[in-house]
Amino acid sequence: MNKVCIAVNICTYKREKYIRRILECFQRSLFFDGEERTDYLGALYIYVIDNACELPETESEHIKLKHNPQGNTGGSGGYQYGIELIRSSALPFTHVVFMDDDVEFEISCFYKLFDFLSRVDGENARRPVAGRMFRLDNRRIQSTAGEVWNSGKIVHIGQNKTAEEVEGEEEVNYASGAEYGGWWFCCFPYDFVKENDIMPFFIHCDDVEYGLRCGRSPVIIKGVQVWHETFEYRQTPIICYYDTRNTLFVNEKFRLNDNASNVLSDWKSRISFYHSRGKWDYEYYAIKGMGDYLKGVGWLTKIHPGKYHKKLQNAKISRYKNAIMWRTVECRFKKKYKL
Repeated sequence: MNKVCIAVNICTYKREKYIRRILECFQRSLFFDGEERTDYLGALYIYVIDNACELPETESEHIKLKHNPQGNTGGSGGYQYGIELIRSSALPFTHVVFMDDDVEFEISCFYKLFDFLSRVDGENARRPVAGRMFRLDNRRIQSTAGEVWNSGKIVHIGQNKTAEEVEGEEEVNYASGAEYGGWWFCCFPYDFVKENDIMPFFIHCDDVEYGLRCGRSPVIIKGVQVWHETFEYRQTPIICYYDTRNTLFVNEKFRLNDNASNVLSDWKSRISFYHSRGKWDYEYYAIKGMGDYLKGVGWLTKIHPGKYHKKLQNAKISRYKNAIMWRTVECRFKKKYKL
């Protein structure tokens, strides 16, 4: 059996109720307590990064809850600070789980993950493990088991399968075709995490870029799963900004933006869709996302993502402003790509 030591990296923002529930679940588990000594005992450590800096800081043998010294730097910044704390530890970590703060799970999920990591060998031991996501609003329906990026038009593996259909699958799926796992739950070998920082995207696509950079298709295991709110409940105008900007950065990095004319055409179709429906806020943020993408990926490292997020939230929006902005951004795009 492999020696396994797991660090769970959680970033939170104003979700005290969820965090307390998650920590209580772990504290009642065989990882922390048990009448009999098992292989699970002492094999899991929790790192919670509080971007709101409101929860009382905690530092025990197995749980560290820390304020982010940079304040709210989004999920990307919170997870990155968690990585830095994990790296600074003397503990012999073998794996890191990235997990959302608002998921529900059964502790058996972590037992199954531990059992798999204890026995896997060869090239499969170097692959991530993607946790399945089931719907919170219909708990017996799987939303996804793994993701295919598809240049931003994401394909969800096993979407809308029932719990009964999932139960009929093989215990471990090594050939799902998934390219990455979302950070509602995704486990990476520590050797990869030790050497790789997270792109400062604030929110959205950080898990995509990290998983694609890892370059190994994730393993999918029956029972390694969480329940989570699905994407349609999370769409807001400002999310449109991050989806536009960060998707462009990811596609550029992995050379998926090669046909600049198609990229421009798709973007114009998107803002036209919002414009024709009078969604001036969505239109504004889609234009702004493209404009900031054209500043280059180096620009991301020069801003404080939390402060910039507040600036975006306070933007004054009008259809007339949008009309000027999109033409200006289009000219910049054509100049950059020589169209």
